[in-house]
Amino acid sequence: MAPHSETSSRYYEEVASYYDDDARDFEQRYEVNPVLQRIRGAFREITERQPFTQALEIGCGPGFDVEYFAARYPDRQVSAIDVSPGMIELAKKRCDAAGLSNVHFGVGSVEDIPAQFPDTCFDLIFVYFGGLNTVFDLRKAAEDLRRVCTPDARLVLTFVNRYYLTEIPLWLLMRRFDKAFERITNRWRGYSDHRKIPSRPYSAGDIRRAFGPDFELGYHRGFSLLYPAWYRSHLLPKLGGTAEKLWRLDNLLAKTPLWNTGEYSLYEMRMKNP
Repeated sequence: MAPHSETSSRYYEEVASYYDDDARDFEQRYEVNPVLQRIRGAFREITERQPFTQALEIGCGPGFDVEYFAARYPDRQVSAIDVSPGMIELAKKRCDAAGLSNVHFGVGSVEDIPAQFPDTCFDLIFVYFGGLNTVFDLRKAAEDLRRVCTPDARLVLTFVNRYYLTEIPLWLLMRRFDKAFERITNRWRGYSDHRKIPSRPYSAGDIRRAFGPDFELGYHRGFSLLYPAWYRSHLLPKLGGTAEKLWRLDNLLAKTPLWNTGEYSLYEMRMKNP
């Protein structure tokens, strides 16, 4: 595997630093956010439709999902990698506390997978909450993933969308013109106004161009088209029963051409035949 270039190394150092800081209270913030919990449950449900014996989670954070899958499938192997050493430390503690012996961890980006898990190929790779939005080169990341996949591998990948249509009028009403259009103009650098992270939102076309040469794109679904995004979970009490209606409406819109206009999009993929 070729080493990172100096530019990409600096890039990933900045990403790792951001998430090391984020690790300090990440778990506590998740535990009080019902939107994140509900969307994560939907991601897991879709992922569990895929058969696997050797799974890899990219961007595992503090280990919520590696713990879930390792505990639920104790006869299978679950590996996880994250660019943040702080997040990996949390994930290891979580899995150690659960007494799990079928988990394996590595620190690094997508390019580092072969070095972190030598002589291992995966039949399931999953990424939740846009972990690949922070890779240096998405097309190269797709090529790197192909190299560590078994011929029958399945991928379940989620991305932060470039076109989040319901957010534009909300930001305009708040007179935040910079926030309204930053995704479309490729100026989006994460959710915080106080600290930016190297990242890029992606459209469905971006995903097809990056992954299409190596993978067949199958089922897809959008999330938080009308249902509040995770950072607007404070709206749920105000919405009351309307929130549940918005969730069901999202499920319907996910079957229309508007599916890719929410906060996240999920894609199922499989290796193309050589």
